[in-house]
Parts: sequence; structure tokens; C-alpha cells
Amino acid sequence: MTVYESQLTPGNLKNFHIYITAILGHLMPEVEGVPAKAPKSIRLEFKDLKVNADIPKSRHGRPRKFIRAREFVQSFFERTGAAPGDIVLFEEVVPAHYRLSLRKAAVS
Repeated sequence: MTVYESQLTPGNLKNFHIYITAILGHLMPEVEGVPAKAPKSIRLEFKDLKVNADIPKSRHGRPRKFIRAREFVQSFFERTGAAPGDIVLFEEVVPAHYRLSLRKAAVS
């Protein structure tokens, strides 16, 4: 089982998105939308929260480094008490299907 990590920033919490730089290279191009819906999606889940999301592309055709599912992300942040510095873990279930969890940042 492969697990990828993404550290949260204040901007992530403000804009309800999670950077997916760690998993981008492992996704198929069909999950990228320009700017409409992509032909395929990635599946994200956290407990009973589930969403199929695509990866937006820039106007230059490059994949953006975040997921488009802001309502899912907002609920994930609220349920986990996410804060800047915490780590979102993407556990790969099967290709393009990830189970999310949160590792709280170490408090010094």
C-alpha cells in the first residue's frame, strides 16, 4: 500500500484545497480537465465522505496542483480540525482511488 503526503498551508485552509503534487505523477492524464470535466476522475474518501474529482488544468494545459472538490475538502478540514503544518495522507486503495487521513503537526 502506497501513501503520499501533502503538508497544509494557511492558503489551503483559506481556499479549501489540498495540494496533490505528491500523487500527480501517478495519475492518468484522463483525470485532468480543461476547464470542463475530465473524462475520468479520482476517487477520494474520508470515513463517510466520498467524492469523485478531476484535476483542473491551467490555460497553458498543465495540470494544476490541487483537487477541484472544495466542499469535500472543507468538510474534511472541519471534521479533522486541520491546521497549517498538518499532513494530509493519501493512501492509495487502487489507481486513482485514495483514502485520506490527517497527521497532526508535532507541537513543540
